[in-house]
Amino acid sequence: MAPRAPSPLARVRRFAARERLFRRLDKLVVAVSGGPDSLAALLLLRELGEAHGFELAAAHFDHQLRPASAADRDFVAGLCERLGVPCVTGEGDVRLAAAESRAGIEETARRLRYQFLAFAAERRGAGAVATGHTADDHAETVLHHILRGSGVRGARGMAPAAPLPGAPALRLIRPLLPLSRADTLAVCEAAAVSPRMDETNASAAATRNRIRHDLLPRLREENPAVDAALRGLAESARELFRAVERDADLAQPRARVPGACVFELAALRALGAEARLLVLEREAAFLKADVTANRTRLRNLAAALERGAGRAAFGDLAVEVSAGLVRLSACADEPPAPIEERFVNLPGVTVAGDRVLQAATAPFPDGAGASPAVAVSAARVEGALRLRSPRPGDRMDYHGYARKVSGVLKAARVPVWERRGLVAIAGREAVVAVLGDGVALVDDAPADGDLLHFRLAPRPVRQGE
Repeated sequence: MAPRAPSPLARVRRFAARERLFRRLDKLVVAVSGGPDSLAALLLLRELGEAHGFELAAAHFDHQLRPASAADRDFVAGLCERLGVPCVTGEGDVRLAAAESRAGIEETARRLRYQFLAFAAERRGAGAVATGHTADDHAETVLHHILRGSGVRGARGMAPAAPLPGAPALRLIRPLLPLSRADTLAVCEAAAVSPRMDETNASAAATRNRIRHDLLPRLREENPAVDAALRGLAESARELFRAVERDADLAQPRARVPGACVFELAALRALGAEARLLVLEREAAFLKADVTANRTRLRNLAAALERGAGRAAFGDLAVEVSAGLVRLSACADEPPAPIEERFVNLPGVTVAGDRVLQAATAPFPDGAGASPAVAVSAARVEGALRLRSPRPGDRMDYHGYARKVSGVLKAARVPVWERRGLVAIAGREAVVAVLGDGVALVDDAPADGDLLHFRLAPRPVRQGE
């Protein structure tokens, strides 16, 4: 006599223990649509919560995409009341939001749903949100990602635990991944609960529905075990991806400043495309920027890294490569307004946009956080000194040669983002110094004699400004 198969509850308990899904979990929110998978999640997690000591609450989001959606909400709320499980409900006009954002219905519904689930978790004080995704969903997701041209990361399918989309401080867990849809129906039947059926799940308009009802059945004709094969591929990809994640974790910026971070070029050049994308997403989370990536954008970034110069855009995240460095910023910097030419007050202070140029006949005292200063030989200055933005064709004496300022900046390995907002100090014929927040370039070393000292400083805020 064949041994009896473990119950759905036993399989979920064993899976959750292996993946540590309930570790240090006091409160959990489960997403409940009213369909068989989410109802099974509600029923099973209610039992597991009593055994593992976490409080369970349900969350239902009405997408307002079907006439019966309000009835689904009432059904879920009523069932939760009978089970003694607190229920948080919400609603959103997905069609209107999709039109306003010019995004697809599926994408918008997912975004609004996860926003609501994050709200429900925070309201209940929960550290995680659980969904009723099953082994069937897992296989469909792997195939969906393959069709979209996904890399190794996409081939992993659904992870047992991951950051909640849009709210990475919360966890998204999928404890029903070891179960099939037939199992979730059996759980509902055993509890005498009749699931709500969403007729849109049969619509061929959605890609996932076409995969579920058309593509996968055809693939099963070629290989009856194709679902298991897809899940096996996902497991292999998940194992391989751990090395990618380790590489990305080791790539850390040399500096983080408000709105940007800077990496050594060699650090990102050594990574593969998958690891680079993980780094971009990690830093974008710090910068509160949305990342939009595809293979073309990743190839553009790879080309810029190989050249050591260039830029690439990933949605709200801008990447610039210059002078052996890579800068990630929350958005493309707008070029500062040019500084109109004006005579330099010697000694004294001259306004330079939102900064001032300080000029003195003695060295400046050292100060923490002060911009670098330059010393110019008074004997080398021809005519009155003027302050302005650098211009194309500007030249200065540098290392014994008259050179273009642009070439001097390149030779000094000043990255392009630091060249924006530079200030030039010019005599009658040539530039004698170039200053920026982290840049201080001067013509050849000053000779003995009188010296003029310059540095930039923040413009003082006047009362009433």
